[in-house]
Amino acid sequence: MHQDVALEYAEIRADLASKGTPIGNNDLWIAAHARSSRHTLVTNNLKEFKRVTGLEVENWV
Repeated sequence: MHQDVALEYAEIRADLASKGTPIGNNDLWIAAHARSSRHTLVTNNLKEFKRVTGLEVENWV
């Protein structure tokens, strides 16, 4: 794992916790990987991932 992914994970987790809208740990790692590499996350789970500031998400379903 790259350090930038771990930093994104920590930032996302702290941000969501401060808002009282946490997401699961696995989803946090997925979001951290996508955001750290500036990729669009394709998911059918927009409800969870829309909470992550700065994460581009799309639903192809």
